[in-house]
Amino acid sequence: MDGDRRLPAAAALASAAAVLGDDNLLHEILLRLGFPTCLVHAALVSKRWLHHASDPAFLRRFRERNPPRLLGVCVGYPGRYRFVPLPRQPPELAVPIRRATSSCDAAFARRCPRIKNCRNGRLIIEVFHAGRFDHPLVVSLLAGESSTVLPQIRPHRDRWVQGTQTGFTEMFLPEDGGRDGITLVNLWKDWPKVYAEVCVLGSGSSGLPARGSAEIELPDDIVFHEMLPPIHGKVFMVTNLGYTLGLDLATRILFTLELPVGVRGNYMLSCAEDSGLYLVSADGFQLSVWLHRMSGNDGAGWLLVDTFCVSVGQACTPRAEDSWVPHDVCLDVVTVGDNADFLFLDHPASGALFYVHLRSRVVEKVNQRGADECGYKRATAGHVRVSPVMMIWPPIFPARNVRREE
Repeated sequence: MDGDRRLPAAAALASAAAVLGDDNLLHEILLRLGFPTCLVHAALVSKRWLHHASDPAFLRRFRERNPPRLLGVCVGYPGRYRFVPLPRQPPELAVPIRRATSSCDAAFARRCPRIKNCRNGRLIIEVFHAGRFDHPLVVSLLAGESSTVLPQIRPHRDRWVQGTQTGFTEMFLPEDGGRDGITLVNLWKDWPKVYAEVCVLGSGSSGLPARGSAEIELPDDIVFHEMLPPIHGKVFMVTNLGYTLGLDLATRILFTLELPVGVRGNYMLSCAEDSGLYLVSADGFQLSVWLHRMSGNDGAGWLLVDTFCVSVGQACTPRAEDSWVPHDVCLDVVTVGDNADFLFLDHPASGALFYVHLRSRVVEKVNQRGADECGYKRATAGHVRVSPVMMIWPPIFPARNVRREE
């Protein structure tokens, strides 16, 4: 009898060994794990599994099938930020969400006027320390990495005349979120000229600023609202007119890009595949998604690829303490994810912040402005500051000589 019971068990083990011993089948199994966290756990089984899970070709397939997930957002009003997890997350993301929450709480416990940039699990935040503003590099998701204070870089504004210009200074992480290649951009205007300065920080050094300037005829009533993070090596300034001002970080050339017909404000940009550019605009509660290829000679310009009306129901009931908000204000586009996968909308009249997944049309309320934040007024940038926090990519695998429990 005991022998009969052992036969099916032995057959099952032999069958499993035959499947898991086949590299092609193992690849297909690992590909369907769905989450980078599960992939890292699988890599702990053996060195062979680690070898397959960390193979660059396999990781490219895994990312195509399982794009990095949005964990939550850092929501900021003047002088304060907090991390807000996205609602109804799968349990596989519970650990990185807890880690992001803890790291952000520790970082924002200090005085933090604003986040300069957020990319691939790292933040650059601006804090006041020892009589000056520093920019610590804060790790949100990775354990064992301490904050790094970036070197102070003074802008080289040779033609600066006090009281005659408006300037922007921003810092951006590279696309992979690493420590090397952090870019500082200074942009200022002295009519009719606009000047730009770019400085790339290398490992352990401040880098040498490589400056470039260009003269562009601009109308006197143009207003620069915000400098957006780099998209395919270019940064763009949101303006109040029918075009955006771009800066190519490699060539240090300034250029203008006409906006879609009818779009003058309340829009954000995001990267698209093949050097393309997405623009998402809002008119009241109506969203429009545009695509610009940014390459080739097709001359197509902007193409309207999607439009729909956002329904937020009773979540947008105006609050008495927000009587300062104009009655004609509906929804502000705050930020847009890569490939226009998602966006966040602010409704100033009610203090509600909404997450919109564009393909599925899912709309969720993720944050409500508290009573202690009712003093928030719409600043020059036009809306509450929101920095999406994505799951890091590629996954951090254990070293081959590290024991499983470590």
